[in-house]
Amino acid sequence: MKPILLAGPTGTGKSWLAIELAKAIGGEIINYDSVQIYRGFDIGSAKPAADERQAVPHHLFDIVDADEEFNAAEYGKVARVLCSKLHTPVIFVGGTFFYLRAFLSGLPEMPGRDEAIRTRLRAIAKTERGRERLHRWLSKIDPRSGRKIALGDRHRVERALEVWLIGGRPISSWERGSEDELPSIKIALSLDRARLNEVLDRRVDAMFASGLLEETRGLLARFPATARPFGTIGYKEAAAVVRGEMALDTAIAETKRRTRAYAKRQMTWLRSERNVHWLDASDRNAMLAAALRLIEVES
Repeated sequence: MKPILLAGPTGTGKSWLAIELAKAIGGEIINYDSVQIYRGFDIGSAKPAADERQAVPHHLFDIVDADEEFNAAEYGKVARVLCSKLHTPVIFVGGTFFYLRAFLSGLPEMPGRDEAIRTRLRAIAKTERGRERLHRWLSKIDPRSGRKIALGDRHRVERALEVWLIGGRPISSWERGSEDELPSIKIALSLDRARLNEVLDRRVDAMFASGLLEETRGLLARFPATARPFGTIGYKEAAAVVRGEMALDTAIAETKRRTRAYAKRQMTWLRSERNVHWLDASDRNAMLAAALRLIEVES
């Protein structure tokens, strides 16, 4: 059976659908969320609970520590190897569509990490308006990445400049991958914007109420504050509260704002994707039934 790919904005019920589909067709779930790969980053990434992961086999969750390097190209290779070893239907679920693209089409091997270059870039970033200078530099050498990568996304700006300095070509030219992609069944979930925003706001409130600050405090005691997952939505704000740099109510409001913006970017990406089957996520039982029909037809 072709891999089943579940996509859609965060908060539309992808994880629930993945588990129900896996139960119905005897499948296994493969994660493609770039935060859920990290051990210990559970609440802020909305990682499936332990009992949910025991219900059906789950793969590529908790595979690296926060201070380890792991990129999309590596994910693509690991996911392809895993699929070749599994003899059951596989259901991909997550929100990092660049990881999904790496699995479907592959990515060329980009230049590796260079600590000397990173040290130089971080020194610039710490100067007055240093981050703005780095982002302007990126936009000049690679306009495509400059438009795509937010000024505040320090890790991606740093990585894009590092690749250019080492490899002599923009990171966007490495990221395109092959024109050919693996055959798959693509299912995307949608929800009315107003309703989705309500779901996302409640989700953020629940994360903070469930111990996001305590989880982040424990993780900061184990890993450097510069580790990549501390810059992600929710963890960045929680870390600022733990360090006394942001009030809790401000952190919650900012996490809600960034979550909504992220969901909007996810929809933009999906609208440009080919061969996607869209399902209404407002009725979960109807959504499950429609997904099962699609899988039967497409298999």
